[in-house]
Amino acid sequence: MIRVTPDTNVLISAFLFKGNERIVLRYAIEGEIRFVLSSELLDEMIRILDEKFHLETDKITDYLLRLSDVTEIVKPKQIRSLRIRDREDAKVIECASTGRSSYILTGDRDLLSIGHYKEIRIVPARRFLKLSGRLKD
Repeated sequence: MIRVTPDTNVLISAFLFKGNERIVLRYAIEGEIRFVLSSELLDEMIRILDEKFHLETDKITDYLLRLSDVTEIVKPKQIRSLRIRDREDAKVIECASTGRSSYILTGDRDLLSIGHYKEIRIVPARRFLKLSGRLKD
């Protein structure tokens, strides 16, 4: 099974909007991929859904429960040698590395510009769907 670490924005987009991020979520729910997340990433998602989108607590809780069925929660190990400008990006890479993810899914330009960390490919959701054979042109 493919292990994937979606960043917070991908998780939020999957929940709120139709599109490639929701397709990725559907594949996770169907058991074709496994999300690898940290409590820090989930906490950030909850905060944004509450503060920016003003979602009701029960809707956020329902989403968290759905995610818990398709997610392995890891405690990321800090990568001291990781030289990255934004600490928010580092925590995504550390989560993926600790959880042995094959992919990081993101729309963040800084993360995308890295392209990969060791064997972990850093791609947008659409590119992941193409690479995994789940999206045809």
